[in-house]
Amino acid sequence: MNIVILVVTNCDTQFLFLETTLIKINNNYNILRANNQNFIDIILNKTIDLIILDLDENLLKQTKSSEFLKTNSLIKNIPIIFLTNITTIDILNKGFELGAVDYLNKPINELQIKNKVTLYTKLSNEIKENRKKDLLLFQQSKMASMGDMLANIAHQWRQPLSCISTVASGLKIKYDIDILNESELKEDLTQIVNLTQHLSETIDSFRIFFRKDIDKSEFNIKTTIEKALSIVQVLFNNEGIDIEFKGKNYTFYSYENELIQVLLTILNNAKDALEDNLNKKIIFITSEIKDEHLIIKIKDNANVIATNIISNIFDPYFTTQHQRQGTGIGLYIANEIIVKHMRGTITVHNLNYKYNNKDYVGAEFTLKLPL
Repeated sequence: MNIVILVVTNCDTQFLFLETTLIKINNNYNILRANNQNFIDIILNKTIDLIILDLDENLLKQTKSSEFLKTNSLIKNIPIIFLTNITTIDILNKGFELGAVDYLNKPINELQIKNKVTLYTKLSNEIKENRKKDLLLFQQSKMASMGDMLANIAHQWRQPLSCISTVASGLKIKYDIDILNESELKEDLTQIVNLTQHLSETIDSFRIFFRKDIDKSEFNIKTTIEKALSIVQVLFNNEGIDIEFKGKNYTFYSYENELIQVLLTILNNAKDALEDNLNKKIIFITSEIKDEHLIIKIKDNANVIATNIISNIFDPYFTTQHQRQGTGIGLYIANEIIVKHMRGTITVHNLNYKYNNKDYVGAEFTLKLPL
């Protein structure tokens, strides 16, 4: 695999030495050069695997460059090795604050360069491979969920389309036999407009599922949960599943659409688990703020998850008896989103509980997200 190494230095001699040494280590390395003024543009426009950064006073004084190194999302997965001839604690701390993972002392030792560059290029390769796998899994998860989404759209649209057809047919018959008056025409056309508006809103709701958040935003958690429920409501009604939701209007700052994806995964998993339930089918959802965390709990009455598999339920490609046609990646992706993107936790356990003086058994998923 071709490794791209960016050397950021204003010193020609230093660059030539590094370039010669790096090519001796591996002649497949693609060595790029930048200075303190243009390295940001190169990082933004090239795919970089490793950065060797000459840490001098001029660079440290450039606020824009320092902030870019500290905060830009494009650079967070690129290992940075900085060069310095001053190894005081203060200078080392400044280098690591810029996002560096290691450093080299000047004058540079060839063996040190070989060991550290080999280590971090290998690490960079592993990061890229893992990112490819994650992207593939996310794509598979979306594709696996598309059938459910299309089924939900069909259920959401069937009744409005039937009503539009009925109203339009009635208008035509009245017109043909010359009994259509202006008042009825306006009333029926208004009804058609309202129904088409409902169809449009349904499209907007489903677009959420296929849109990826780039930036965090503030949103009302009660409204967000209701958005997820609106997507599955009609299908769940047809399956005879009741949903009991209790939550308050908390404001939360995170990735709303990704949270909706997680909620839909858990809800659809519960729907599959309830398929063979001959008793009343219920899903309970609660949300609350506790100990500086948002807590969302989703439980069903679909009996317990077997103890020999419950600990593996978030593993990739692991399917349960309830995922008859599933790929086994939905809950794995949900876990990845909650843990890696939202810095929270997702857990599941079996429980016995009472509702309206009746005993129930089921599984409960708990999402715990930091405020």
